[in-house]
Formats: sequence, structure tokens, C-alpha cells
Amino acid sequence: ELEDKETNLKEAQDGINEKVEEERQKHCAIVVEKDVEKWLADVVKKMADVRTLKANLDEKKSCFNGWCPNWGCRYWMDKELPIPRHFMPFGTTESACYQIIEALKGDNTKMVGLHGLGGVGKTTLAKFVGNQLREEKIFDEVGIATVSQDPNIINVQNELVKSLGWELTEKDEEERADRLRLMFSESKGRKILIILDDVWKELDLETVGIPVGDRDNCCKILLTTRLQQVCDRMGCDTRIKLDALDQAEGLDLLRKHAGIDVADKTLTDVSKRVADECKGLPLAIKAVGSALRGRTADEWNVALDKLQNAKLDKIEGIDKDSQGVYGCLKFSYDYLNGEDSRSCFLLCSLFPEDYKIDLEDLLGYAVGLAWYQAESIENARSLLRGTIKGLKDSSLLLDTDDDGFVKMHDVVRDVALWIGKVEKKYFTSKVGIGLAERAVEQYRGISLVGNEKEELPSGLVCPNLHILRLENTLYGNKLQVPEHFLKEMPALKVVTIIGGVLSLKTLQILANNLRVLQLIRCEVTDASFLGELKGLQILYLEKSPIEIPDGLGIELSRLKLLYIDTGSISPITINKFPQIEEFYGVIKGWEVEGMSSEESHARRTGLNSQPYRSVVCLPKDFSFPKLQRYDINKADSNGCTIYRGKRSLYIRNNHPKATLVIFSALYPELENLYLIRIRGCHNIVPSIDERGLNELTYLNVYDCEDLECIMDASKSPHGKSGNPVMLSRLAKLYMSELPKLKWIWKAPAQHVISLQSLTKLSVSECNNLTYIFTLSQARSLVQLKSLKVSYCERLECIVEAKFDHNEREISVGDGNTIIELPLLRKLRLENLPELISFCSENYYSTWPALEELDLESCPNLTINSTELEASLQCLGEKLRILKVRECFHLSDTIPALLKHGLKKLEYLRIRNLEVQVVFQLEAIIAEGQENKLFPCLNSLKLKDLRELQVLLYHEGPTHNFSLQSLTYLSVDGCTMLRRLFSSTLARNLLQLETLRIGDCSELEQIIDEDEDEDHLQLVCFPKLTRISVYSCPKLKHLFHISVAPSLQKLKCLWITANDELEEVFWHKDGADVTDYNEIVMNELWGLELEDLPNLTNFWPAVIVPSFVEIQKEIDESKNSGAQLMPNLLVGYIGIANCRRGRCRPREEEASEEKDGSDHK
Repeated sequence: ELEDKETNLKEAQDGINEKVEEERQKHCAIVVEKDVEKWLADVVKKMADVRTLKANLDEKKSCFNGWCPNWGCRYWMDKELPIPRHFMPFGTTESACYQIIEALKGDNTKMVGLHGLGGVGKTTLAKFVGNQLREEKIFDEVGIATVSQDPNIINVQNELVKSLGWELTEKDEEERADRLRLMFSESKGRKILIILDDVWKELDLETVGIPVGDRDNCCKILLTTRLQQVCDRMGCDTRIKLDALDQAEGLDLLRKHAGIDVADKTLTDVSKRVADECKGLPLAIKAVGSALRGRTADEWNVALDKLQNAKLDKIEGIDKDSQGVYGCLKFSYDYLNGEDSRSCFLLCSLFPEDYKIDLEDLLGYAVGLAWYQAESIENARSLLRGTIKGLKDSSLLLDTDDDGFVKMHDVVRDVALWIGKVEKKYFTSKVGIGLAERAVEQYRGISLVGNEKEELPSGLVCPNLHILRLENTLYGNKLQVPEHFLKEMPALKVVTIIGGVLSLKTLQILANNLRVLQLIRCEVTDASFLGELKGLQILYLEKSPIEIPDGLGIELSRLKLLYIDTGSISPITINKFPQIEEFYGVIKGWEVEGMSSEESHARRTGLNSQPYRSVVCLPKDFSFPKLQRYDINKADSNGCTIYRGKRSLYIRNNHPKATLVIFSALYPELENLYLIRIRGCHNIVPSIDERGLNELTYLNVYDCEDLECIMDASKSPHGKSGNPVMLSRLAKLYMSELPKLKWIWKAPAQHVISLQSLTKLSVSECNNLTYIFTLSQARSLVQLKSLKVSYCERLECIVEAKFDHNEREISVGDGNTIIELPLLRKLRLENLPELISFCSENYYSTWPALEELDLESCPNLTINSTELEASLQCLGEKLRILKVRECFHLSDTIPALLKHGLKKLEYLRIRNLEVQVVFQLEAIIAEGQENKLFPCLNSLKLKDLRELQVLLYHEGPTHNFSLQSLTYLSVDGCTMLRRLFSSTLARNLLQLETLRIGDCSELEQIIDEDEDEDHLQLVCFPKLTRISVYSCPKLKHLFHISVAPSLQKLKCLWITANDELEEVFWHKDGADVTDYNEIVMNELWGLELEDLPNLTNFWPAVIVPSFVEIQKEIDESKNSGAQLMPNLLVGYIGIANCRRGRCRPREEEASEEKDGSDHK
């Protein structure tokens, strides 16, 4: 009964959708009635509910015998909705969501515009739609960029390429746009959705580099805006309005954020009235609800009175509809706890619109303005985090994709700027926009934005100004800062200049008051005047080269934080800052007479915190007693990124005695350590620190040719006492090019090394290693998620169960032979010629969470029967990606692994294995289970399988197997394969988009023709867009003619070097082909027929083809062409290009090299 009702509902839904589409085609701009939209949205919800119910029932007991329809493109069916934080789906958002998805699915839609009031939830909905469309594979990739009121094209490009996982290295805006267009063109065949958020005016997409008029319909755009006319000017094919929430929806959202229990009747009436004041705008509702969380009924009534009587009628430039949200956000601001929270909120408005605000920048303001009575920078940082959390909980600040950054919603920023002006505290302005006429004497903070063509106003009198932020918006250009610009601003405490040119003489007036100076991309002269800034506590120099004077440390006696990424500073100077707590930068440039060349080199690159007897030339007072955080690069670490708020140390090209030991005072608190090309060092612990680096979370060791052991605690006094010595917090370890490395860690027999925090380990080119972990170490890997081992010539096993840390033979008597890695998700073993097994002796490992398994060039690797049985049990539920190449002893293991099916497997690549069959299924497959063996497999690549004779072998009925999700199939170099698949299997390839067959010397048929022709006529490929068949000398034709009508999506057809090919589409002699007398392939644009000496027909001569846009390239000299050209050209409509040669796109040529990059 449930199935019948579901079918009836689906048919009704399809009928309504068809009628709507028919009307759209007749009338370009129709308005769908709201009750129809609401009905369609309700249907989507009901269908999703049915699916959930069926899934639950199926999980508990197989009521439906495992049968599950292939919803495919039904975007709401296949997976649960990925609901973002704070996102609550309501009728209004669901209706708009439905319209957007339907529009973007349409072939004739290139751009969809979503418009609505500020704060109504456009950005959240757009991101939700993007996630859903990508998850449902309607689009392969989704990119997003925020445009804002004053678009910065370079910023838009940066956001777009970052979200797509691409990279732009060009600096010039036009060159970047050209490169971006090229990236899009090279992505043909991949469907890309671009979300342009917060568009205020017409944007030239060509200027950004976004393709316009994309013929292949691969790139579509969803833009959000407050203004409907923007949708019109941008030429949106579909315009969708996102309405405010209705009264009930608004009340539900308010209750959620205010934490109101529905059963609490004391707030029923007042909460409804408060919700009404928010005008159905989610942004306002969230802010008000968060402010009233935990408040009493009396406080709710007071709040209601404030909202109703807020006097906002005179807000310049704000329409009536927007004033409600202003009042609600002002209310939320008034309810913030503490002046520091209100100051931080207003200060965030000084940053540009949609700016990712670095918490370390806010820390500078907190210190400069003394928001907290903090004893140290670190203490202030902790207090600031609490303030930021409060603002996020109040919905006044937003999280970003990057840790350590926050954003302000553009409406919230507008309100903050308005409050700042009303309270005469903060404001932001463009340079030259009436600034000189503005009464600025009372303001505490000003942000000015301009470029090199604009001049800063002179004569500004700001006696109370504490914060000044100057920013040049054009990359590569500089804003000139006049020498006397700051003359009438003596109270300044924090100065930030981005992209400016200035002399530090300008800052003399601020000698005693300035606490924080931040220069970014500045050209600076007269660096000696830094010493005049006696009150400076934070000095931040990013991409602003300055030669720090040697005596600066004595003069800046209050300096607590120093950041310098491109300038130079000697350790002698650093040592003279008596209150220094945090240092981030590159150390270089010091030498002492009388030193040997080695000691001189050490002196030039070292930093010490206490005297050390073997480095006699170092001064005894050279120390960092208060250093709490740091990111230190050795002199020649050019190009390294410096991070604030970390404890990191980078050392390159040095002798250990000269460099490693002299950092000893930093090691107890060190979090990140990079050692590159260190000579003469045999181990890190105890060579650099006997205490064990207990705070270390990240270690990267590269090209240290003398290193024999990473951590050697075998002689440590702590180790002998049985105390934990090392690595208790180590989360990531990377080791590469360590030719003498024999052990990773050693410890006394009585000491157990625990690696309970290790999540990622990568080992490469360590040719002296024979194993990675001992038994006890392996069993402590409860957090390990990623393990990659490659190019280790002598490695025999990953886990050595026979020896302890010091290679003493041990006896294990607990009878437990299983080593479980419970969280391991990625395992890659590559180019390990001596690897025999994962575990030595009779032990074996299980990986219940494994999602990606990549085994490459491990010719001696074996898996025993016990291990295989364990693998079948744990891999069947989680494994998504499986790649096996040149692991010759696994030729029987891989088919055995696939025998029972892998429910989550999406990508399978098998290369150079001696397998005769890929899918060798059980003789009996339970009824209803045929679609559950590989329900998610979408990409299958088989290469160089010289023994492969059949893709599928099954003793039972062949209809009991399906690859219903497969979109990409590549078969290459399978020289014994005669038939690719049966007609039964071919009938289930309804999602197939790319078919690639090559170098199969014995292949005679793609689809088995020995079966009844009626079966062949049921084969169709409705989504196939690319076909490539080459170097198959025994192949006489590709498909039965009955397949041709289904190829309406075909875009590219490449057939080359097939000596015996006679026809592309065939039929039996005398067969009736009148049903196929007209074949339409309107999307075909690329056709290559080359080196086909026996080709006589493309298809039967009576057929009239229709090709609307075709770029045809045929090498007539290598084809017989007797009947081909007349037969093929009849019915062509508009041949775009006709010439000799090859037309294969470069991405097809390189597809095999890319192998699985989408799954990494």
C-alpha cells in the first residue's frame, strides 16, 4: 500500500512538473501559482519521509526484499540533507530551494537569481543548495565567491579558485581572468556551479574569468542579491524571491535560539509578539532570541517594549523594510555583556565588507586598547576567544571555513557602522569622500579605504582617536601617507597601514602612546625611528621589508610580540627585548670574530635560550625567559609562511651542535618542528632535548642523511624510571629521504611508547627501515586516520610483532593476534618491493573505518585467508576507494574481496594484475540483493590486465548483478578480453557518462551479441556523453543500431586505429530498421574517425541523422569512406568545423594520469 501511494504521488508530481515545463517553453516568463509551488515542495518532503521510512524498515527487516528504485537525479532522495549550522528548513525556504534546484537542472538555464531582503537567509540557502546539488552529483563541483558592494575582482577570483580547489599564480587581474577561463575550458565534461553571493550591481563575468555563453552547459551560475533589478541586469534566466518567514515559522526559530521549552506557557504570548517585531527575518530572530536566552518573563516584556519603541526613523539610506532588522540587531548589541564585547563588535565593522577577520588582528586591538587586565599576550588571547564566542553565540559574528577567523554579515556590519556613528565611536569611509568636512573630533576609531590615485586629507583633527586603519584596495599599488598626517592624532594607540608608503618619522608624534603598529605590504623608510616608539607592545611587519636596528631591543623595552616575515633581525637584537613573549619571523645576520667557519655558520643561524658548553661563542645572557609563542624560521628558509599564535620552529641546512641544541629552551613548549637537511644528527631525542618534546603535535623531518632514529629514549633517565618520555601529543609525523633511518622510536624494554594522539603518518624514501611499528606501538594507534608508506626499499612489514623497541626478541602470550586500527580511513602502500605483509608472524590487522585503500607496486605483498576474512567483514561497510596496481600476489585476493560486494565503494581501479575475472560473484545471490553489491560504484578503471577474460562471472542468472550508479568506465590493455559485458549488464548502465576502451587486441564485441536480439534492443545509454574506442583490431562494430536513439546526450565520439571496424552501429542483415529512420544527436560536437581502413558505414543508409552543433574531423585518407560521407552528412544542420586531423580534448588524453584525483 505504501509503495502504491508513493507511485501515485510520484506520477502526480511528474505530471505537474511536465505541465509547468510545457508552460515555461510556451511562455518564456510564467509565474507559477504559490499553491502549486507549495504543493510541489510538500511532495518533496513527503517523498523524503517515505524514503526514510522505507530505509528504516529495510534496515530492521527486509520487508521490501532489498528493492530500492534508482532515483538518480531526484535530488532529495539519495542522501540525507546536509543541514548547515543554525539552518532550519521552513516552508518558505523549502519552496525557494525547490525552485532553484529545478531551475538549475534545466538544460536551458544558465543563471538563476535569488533575491530578497537583507538578513532573510539568501547566503545560507545558496550554500545549502550548492551542497545538495554536489552531493547528488547534479554538479561535480561548486565554487563560491562573495562579490559585495564594491567588488574587488582579485578577491572574487581568489575565493572562487580556492573553493574549487584550483590555484592562480598570476598577479595581473586580466592575466588571472584569462587563466581562470582556461581552467574552466579544461574542465569540459565536468558540471560546475558557481555561487556569486551578495551582488549589488551588474558584474562583468568576463572580467572575473567566468565563461559566458557556455555551449556545453557545464557551468551555471546562482547569484544572490537584495535587489531584483540586479537579476534583470545580469540576465538571469530564472528569478526567485526568498520571502521572510511567516509568523509560525518565525516563532519556531525564535524559540530555538532563545531556548524556550514549548511546554513553558509563561512566555507564549510575549514570545509571539517579540517574533512579530523581527518581521520574519532569520538574522534578526536569531540575534534577538540569543540575547533573550535564559531571561525571565519580565525581561522579555521589557525587551518587547524596547523593540516596539525603537526610534530608527531617521537612519539615512535605509528603507522601511530594513529598519526592523536594524532595531533587532541594535537590541542585541545593547544586551551584550561587558564593554569589551561591545567594543569588539563595533571594531569589527572597521574591516571591509565580507572580510575574513583574523583573531590575531583583533588581539592587537585588544592589547592596544587594554580591553583586559591581562598579564600576558597569551592571557589576552584566551580572554578574546571568550569575547568572540559570546558574539558568535549572539549571532553577531559568524564562523568561516578557516579556523581563527570570523566574519560579519553585511547587514550586521551596516548596523555596527550605524551604531558607531550614533555613539561617535567608530566609522569607516573612502578616502576623499567628504572626510575633511565630517566632524571627527570625538571618534575613537577610523578606517579609511583608498588607492594610489587618492590623497589622504590633511589637517584632520582627531584628539580622541585611538585606532587608525588605512588600507589601499589595489594590489601592487601604494597609498601615500604624508609626513604630517598624524600630527593632530596624538592619542593613537593602534595604527594599521595596508599597502602604504610612509616614513617612520610620521610616527614620532605617537612616541609615548602608540602600543600596536601593524604594517602590511608597505614601503617603509627611516626604520631607525622605530626606537622612538617607547610604549610599543606589538610590532607587526608583514611583507614590509625593514632592517631592524641592532639596538632596538633596548629602546623598545615594553615590546611583547614581534612579527617580521620579510625583514631581517639578528638574535642578538631579539635577546635585548626584556619583555618579549612571542616572536614570529626569520633570524639571520650575526657573526663573531675568531670562530671557525662551522661555528660562524652556527652563529649566523642560531638562537639560544641558555648557555651551552659546546657553543662557546654564545653570550651567557642570550635567552628568551618569557617567550610563550613563536614561529621561527632559520635564515635560509625563504618562502616559508609565518603563522601567529603558534609555537613553531623551522631549521634548515645546519650542523646540529650549532643549531639544534641552542634552541633548547623552546623545546618543552614546542608544538610544530620542521627539520630539513640537518647534518651530523643521529637522533632528535635526546640530541636536541632529553625531556622528550611532550607538547609536540607536528613533526616534519626531511633529507637528514645521518639520522638513524627519530626518538631514542633508550638511555633517557626518564625512560629508566618508567615515566612517559615522548610523543604523547604527536598528531602528525612526516618523514622523507632519511637513508640511514633504522628506527622511528626506541625506548627501554620496561617503557611502553604510546602514540595515542597520532592521526597521520607519512614515511617515504627511508631505505634502511625494515618496519614502522612494534606490536605495543601499533596497539596504541587508536587515533590513526591516515597512513602512507612509499619508496622504502627494505621495508618488510608495517608492524613487527617479534621484536621490541630495541630489536630484542619478545614472546607474546596473550593469544590476541588481531591488531585493530579503529579510525584508520586512508591507507596507501606504494613502491615497497620487499613488503611481505602488513603484520609479521601470525598477526593480522583490521581497519573497520577504512575508506580509501591504495596498494601500488608491492609485488611481494600477500594477504592470508584469516586476514582476508577479517577484511571482508570490515571493508564491506566503509570502503569508498580501492586502487591496486602491480601487486602480483593479490591476483586472487582482489576478486575474493569483491565477491560479496562493497556497499560504499565509489571508485575501483585495478592495474597490472593477473586476474581472469573482476567480479566473480557468489553462485547464489539472495533475491533483492542484486542492486546492493555495488550500489555506489561510479568509476571503474581496468588497465593492463593481460589475463582478464570476463568482467563478470556468475553461476546464477546474470540479471542478479547491476552497476546502476556507474558513470565512468575505462578498459585499457586487457589483451585477452573478447566481450566487455552482457546485454543484461549493459541495460543497467543507465547512469554511464563516459566509456573508454583501448588496446584490447582480442576484443570482438562491446556488448555480447550471442544473446537474443530482443535483449540487445533493450540496451540504452541515456546519459552517455563521451565514447572513445581505439586500438581494438578485431572489433567490427560498436553498438547495435537500437542503442543509437538513446545517445541524445552524446557530445564526443572518438574511434581510432580499429583495423576491422566496418560499422559504428550495426544491425542484422534484412532486419527492419524503420523504427530508427531518424536519429537525433543534437549535442554532438566532437567526432573523430581515424585509421579505420575497413569502415564502410556509420549506420544503415536509410537513417537520417540530425546533428545541430558538430565540430567534425575525419581523416578521409585513412578511411575507405565509400559510403561513409554521403551517409553521414545527410541531415546535418550547421556544421561548425570540418577539417582533417585530431580533435581529442587534452583532458581525455590525461584522464588516466589523473586516475582518481576526484577521490583524494
